[in-house]
Amino acid sequence: MLAVVSGCSDYDSWTADSRARLTFRCDTVSFGTLVSTVSSSTRRLLVYNNNRDGLRIDEVRLKHGGESLFRVNVDGQFLSGGYAADFEVSAGDSIFVLLEATLPDAGTDTLTMYSDSLCFRLESGEVQYVTLLADGQDALHWHGVRVIEEDSTILSRRPVIVYDSLYVSPGVTLTIAAGTSLYFHQHASMCVDGTLVVDGTLEEPVVFRGDRTDNLFDYLPYDNTPQQWGGVYLHGRGHRLTYLDLHSSTFGITAEDTDVELADCVIHNTGGNALWAKNCRVKANNTQISNAYGDLFQMIGGEADMTFCTMAQFYNFDAVRGWALSLCDYDVEYGDTMFYDIGKADFVNCVITGYGDDVISGRFIKETKFGDSVRYCFRRCFLNTLSGEADSVRFIRNIYENPSDTMSYGRQFMLFDTHARLYDFTPDTLAHFCDSADVEWVDAYPVDRLKRSRRNTDGADIGAYENIQRTQHTE
Repeated sequence: MLAVVSGCSDYDSWTADSRARLTFRCDTVSFGTLVSTVSSSTRRLLVYNNNRDGLRIDEVRLKHGGESLFRVNVDGQFLSGGYAADFEVSAGDSIFVLLEATLPDAGTDTLTMYSDSLCFRLESGEVQYVTLLADGQDALHWHGVRVIEEDSTILSRRPVIVYDSLYVSPGVTLTIAAGTSLYFHQHASMCVDGTLVVDGTLEEPVVFRGDRTDNLFDYLPYDNTPQQWGGVYLHGRGHRLTYLDLHSSTFGITAEDTDVELADCVIHNTGGNALWAKNCRVKANNTQISNAYGDLFQMIGGEADMTFCTMAQFYNFDAVRGWALSLCDYDVEYGDTMFYDIGKADFVNCVITGYGDDVISGRFIKETKFGDSVRYCFRRCFLNTLSGEADSVRFIRNIYENPSDTMSYGRQFMLFDTHARLYDFTPDTLAHFCDSADVEWVDAYPVDRLKRSRRNTDGADIGAYENIQRTQHTE
């Protein structure tokens, strides 16, 4: 009985000792980069009392008071005018602080930093602070379906937020200039019945991404997760994409009955097929296609010419994923048995790898029904497949990955963080495909996707990237 009474007495006792202080989960709450005028998601801060006695908080206030750009709720009480009073935190207990921010349009193309302080004044008179930080990025807001009906160029130093969708009419060319970023709202897409030209550069790529700039978890931004927006449909003719960084979409590029040229591009982290081309002519060099729930590249008929590309299928948001490369002469997804002839499918100096024993699929009705060979060829590639060594006609001087090798899977690359979903598909210094490319193609593509020279005494690396730890010059 005395022990119980004593325990309750200790639990309900309060101290004004200046040495007794609150403990915060973190002393700085960062909102990262927020699009101006758009409310942030809610951040959560835990405030602990690790003392043997309870603590009373006389007041919690924002340094900037009612003028603050941050909104705060402490233990269920909103800080009206940036101020609230009289909180209690029992011994060994904690309270929640919820925070949001809406930043103004600063009228500038550069980031604007905003800060404030959340002040906790205890009964003892001690004051403790938590810093609030956010970077504001002004943006252009496009509401409603935006229809491009005449030849146009999008050039913006501010992100363009596409809330609905963007449509390019037949016969019309849309050019997207270097440094332009399109932030697509959830389910928004781009549909091109005309021609799409992307004129990005290494220093100023063109970016297609989702519009969420906050985090799913502390360690994982939404920008590193798939299905944040729709994707790009290409019809029409003559699409040329240079230094396009397309990521975190539901699907990547879906093309049908058209020509698509990809140079120095990235298609990464899609919730469906990354590149789906039906009866198209696809040419790609120095291009990375990586991590898709569907296939990285599904080719249904047409032609493909892929040189110095990296196709890495390490999608890990689901235990099931598609192929790194799927060659088909009929539409396997929709059960369409209509025949689409593969004119050619050439892969030279390409990395095609991923989880599993075999990441390359060939599904053909031509070979089974017509007794004719499908025209595809892999020349001096690094491949994760079981079928290559038995076919010396279509698989020429390739290097084959052994899944049981300790260097297999992501250990071939410079950065492979499956927790934070961060990847750098530059080959590691011990990767099996360093210095192994067919040098005949180096003159045509003397630099990699990052403008690092392929001309060195040891030989060029297979794939879109050269190893960065070797001595070489930039052209």
